[in-house]
Amino acid sequence: MSRRTPFPRPTAGRHSTRLVASGALTGLAFLTGLTGLTACSAPPEQTPPEQAAAAPAPPPRPAAAAVTSAMPADVVDMVLPTTGEQTRLTQGLDAFGRLAADKALRTCLAEHRTPAPPHEPPAFVRFSDIPDLPFIDRNGFNGVIVPGAADSTGDRPAEGAGRGVQDRCMKTAAAVEQSLRSVYVAVQSSWFQEESSLRTHPRALAALKGFGPCMADRKIAAPDENAFFALVDQRMQAGDTTGEHTLARAYSACMKPAEDVRSELRKALGTRFRADHRQEIDALNTALPAKIREFERRYEVRISFPAL
Repeated sequence: MSRRTPFPRPTAGRHSTRLVASGALTGLAFLTGLTGLTACSAPPEQTPPEQAAAAPAPPPRPAAAAVTSAMPADVVDMVLPTTGEQTRLTQGLDAFGRLAADKALRTCLAEHRTPAPPHEPPAFVRFSDIPDLPFIDRNGFNGVIVPGAADSTGDRPAEGAGRGVQDRCMKTAAAVEQSLRSVYVAVQSSWFQEESSLRTHPRALAALKGFGPCMADRKIAAPDENAFFALVDQRMQAGDTTGEHTLARAYSACMKPAEDVRSELRKALGTRFRADHRQEIDALNTALPAKIREFERRYEVRISFPAL
């Protein structure tokens, strides 16, 4: 079960399971294919002059942040994260596929002298089921652009035959990303399915009961995560960077007791999962590094990971 719904947009019963690091809280990242590359090719609606003053601020665009290109000693950590820190590796792997896909898209379009369709640049997509609390504490909930992402300021919808070219090139690009994901998506989906069982683990639920009171101590009206992420959404949509960072620091502090418990449970679950899927993991250890090297040569992009 690959989880790519936006964060921090809350959902009924539980907040969503992944951060869309593009900062556009209404956009969905694809299960397969290009994140952000299905942006509508029609121009945005114009705000009537009489309503312009009341129009909300646009959501923040991804920011630049520290990254590293150092590959992990265990490449499986990129696919089967058990800690928030390891999700930085997973973000990098996913973003690498999107970066290569974007390069393939722009190469295809350039061959036909056609502009790229409007879309967010490739960005690191964070997890919320496995939150990286130190990273959130330092960087907030805003997204981080992938190094090497193309400048999208000249992107625009095409008309006539150009629209057909855009569609064909987008399909080519989606196939590029999928060719990387196909190496690891099956075993990763199985892992996320297993990991999701921790949501209802008695120890995790008991630890999570302190979240609301912790927020109340900080004068934040968020009795649960859904209420909290609704506040985050409001701050980000309003462009309130200071308020969003205040919430991020509170979240890191108030979620830590629950995440400490979940991390312990997750590591034990991960050990069992690796033992039960030894054959798939052995294949992954060989195929994934080779595929990454192939992509770096073919598309002239480099894998990178968010860093503190």
